[in-house]
Amino acid sequence: MKRTLAVAAILLFSVQAGAAELHRYFVGTRRPARDLPQLISADIPGTDSIRRVEPLLELNGFIAELTEQEAAALSRSPQVRYVEREVERHALGLVPATNDTRNLLGQTLTYGIDAVRARDVWPVSKGAGVNVVVIDTGIDYTHPELKDVYAGGFDFVSNDDAPMDEANHGTHVSGIIAAADNTFGTAGVAPAVRLWGLRVLNAQGSGSSANVIRAMDWVIAKKKETGGRWIINLSLGSSESSVSEEEAMSRAVTAGIIAVAATGNGSTDTVVAPVSFPAAYPGMFAVGATDDKNAIGSFSNQGTEVAIVAPGVNVLSTLRVGSGLLAYARAGTSAYAGAPLTGSKMGEVSGPFVFCNFGKVGEFPSSVNGKIALIKRGEKVRFSEKTRNAKEAGATAVIIFNNEDSALNFTLINEDEPGSATYEWPVTIALTLEDGEALVAQPNASVTVKLEKDDYGRLSGTSMATPHVAAVAALVWGAAPHATSDMVREAIISTAKDLGVPGRDNVYG
Repeated sequence: MKRTLAVAAILLFSVQAGAAELHRYFVGTRRPARDLPQLISADIPGTDSIRRVEPLLELNGFIAELTEQEAAALSRSPQVRYVEREVERHALGLVPATNDTRNLLGQTLTYGIDAVRARDVWPVSKGAGVNVVVIDTGIDYTHPELKDVYAGGFDFVSNDDAPMDEANHGTHVSGIIAAADNTFGTAGVAPAVRLWGLRVLNAQGSGSSANVIRAMDWVIAKKKETGGRWIINLSLGSSESSVSEEEAMSRAVTAGIIAVAATGNGSTDTVVAPVSFPAAYPGMFAVGATDDKNAIGSFSNQGTEVAIVAPGVNVLSTLRVGSGLLAYARAGTSAYAGAPLTGSKMGEVSGPFVFCNFGKVGEFPSSVNGKIALIKRGEKVRFSEKTRNAKEAGATAVIIFNNEDSALNFTLINEDEPGSATYEWPVTIALTLEDGEALVAQPNASVTVKLEKDDYGRLSGTSMATPHVAAVAALVWGAAPHATSDMVREAIISTAKDLGVPGRDNVYG
């Protein structure tokens, strides 16, 4: 698609800006900006103050850098409906999650796949022919799981045609939707869609409503140009609303595009946060997050706008190639997926192991020298202390297994422990209680312990729930290609499992 109006016009103002601070504004016009070429020069005579302007293709308005005085002057034009400053938008899936645990000998289908009953639909539809646009931090379109379905996109941060992800968030969202159904890694809910990436958030996962509006304009124009079925995934937002952004969302919905958005991650166990924007706008498909027991995520925002919930806690998906970590142990034909301990050395160590109980001083027999130490969590002994004791006893690597069924978010670095951040830790990984006990039961086994870079990881957030719904919409639309967007939405709502109190509620939708 040719962006014939892309950042080309020049805005000339009579207000003397001087060194006044510039901000980005959306200027809502009464007609398409392309039909008003003389708007600025006719209403505000030009001076030496020059601003770049981006007229939008499908929305009535343009985006420009202005001072407050210039914005106020422009708002007085009879051709201008309003002038609105951009608001912040952030990725909504950066809630810490547990480690990357997956099938090391094949493909892992996460709990979300079956929670939305995707495999029941795959014989009929995997989303082929449906366009799903991820408006986010970009996509690692070189990822082995995504490269074959990637259709293209645009980077509104760098203003080029390569929306490469620099923050992992958009790639993770994309994998939930469309990771390939192959023999390795994981699989997306709708692995045959046409996947598009629009980068509106930077490497820190932050951006603005202005770029979201530009992205919406891009999608509406693309659909107008090519036709077809289009779904937008918005795993981003904040508590601030925007008139111009709401208009953009409304225009997309009117154009027959399904817009799915995350409700936000601001709730706690004691305080409920309202639904974020853009999810809270009318016409949006607002999605909250549940865990693998179908319970609402404690962070999931709630309110009358919630349409539905989907899996969003501890979801395995794709990360930028080489940006994740994979920890595991192998003993004979058994492979045990684990977790890296923060601060651990990367590498691979093989050899016999010695069980060293809780890793306290005096619990390391001399036979551990030159071997791998297997240690159990507990007895109020820090992981760093257990590991340091093992290394001083001559252990070549360390495996610490859990003493309960809980997450393996372990670390060797502690703020109150001077030197822990610079200490030369050995290769150290964590295993579950079940897998650790399985190793203890094989005292004569030779073990390989490995910590390496990986292309997968787990995140939690309504950001992870939203692509489940976007992908389900793609499955439905793939199975019923002549359905309208409203029919697809209604099919999802009417067949969803009713959670919480009977009927619609503000928690589960």
